[in-house]
Amino acid sequence: MTIVDTSKQIYSYDLMCSDLEELKSRYPGAFDYQSIGVSADGRDIYEVVFGSPAAAKTIIIQAGIHAREYMTSQLVMAQLEFYLCLPRDTLYGGITLGELFDTVSIHLMPMMNPDGIAISQYGLNGISNADMRAKIREWYDRDYNNGRTSASFEDYLKYWKANASGVDLNRNFDYGFAEYSGAAFPGAMKYKGSTPGSEPETAALIKRTKELNPALAISYHASGSVIYWDYGQTGELRRVCNNLAETIHAVNRNEIRYAATDKQDAAGYGDWLVMAEGIPSVTIEIGVGTAPLAAAEFSTIWERNAAMWAALASFAIE
Repeated sequence: MTIVDTSKQIYSYDLMCSDLEELKSRYPGAFDYQSIGVSADGRDIYEVVFGSPAAAKTIIIQAGIHAREYMTSQLVMAQLEFYLCLPRDTLYGGITLGELFDTVSIHLMPMMNPDGIAISQYGLNGISNADMRAKIREWYDRDYNNGRTSASFEDYLKYWKANASGVDLNRNFDYGFAEYSGAAFPGAMKYKGSTPGSEPETAALIKRTKELNPALAISYHASGSVIYWDYGQTGELRRVCNNLAETIHAVNRNEIRYAATDKQDAAGYGDWLVMAEGIPSVTIEIGVGTAPLAAAEFSTIWERNAAMWAALASFAIE
């Protein structure tokens, strides 16, 4: 019986927490998870460790950093259950999964922006802090009156990308931060924050990434069914990133985009990983519709991404 429900569009923070508890009970000792920080509205930001914690190499996979892209969280949680279900003697590329994940461990951050996801799914009812709810309403009124949005308040929240403080978390990293202009004030999207790493979510991800120093890191976003990897890196790092993108393409057949990142898309986690930390990284965009993606898209997304963890681990040990 499947634990992670992929039949419905809404995959909430509470569902994820319940799924983690149930998976832990069903597969004792097969994985662990911990909180690496707390969001502004009081939600734990979880890291899941699949494979041996003592593995020689680690891979970071993060999802749900943009609120309306919450199907990415549903996908990676389904991937977790999939690999928990598979027997350790299952072969991938001539090596058993047991051997593979004893050598390479997956560090999964399944929902980096739990507050923002709650806003996209439940509107103001998703936020418990009354002051935050009032500010969100003020930001909508400002953006509507200034012509920055013509959406209804309901749709403004449905298509929310930021965290509960109105900061676009994937524009809150320090590589390219100065160049990125975006929005001047907090709101649904494109406000980079006051300083790099100013938000509890990004601060937690930065700290954990530095501690782990992963062999590679993957970010799941939605949508477009494309692969982004070119941040202007050169030399050996560029070769590895290019090969990583080709490996991912071989699994999910997403189009590879080779153009260097536009400065208006700067200050993201991927930019920082590659250009500031020298860590190979690729961004995978799932789906083809406008986020939040419809539940009907999940089956195709799953077929294209089910084998991803094994492929990434195999790449890491080459």
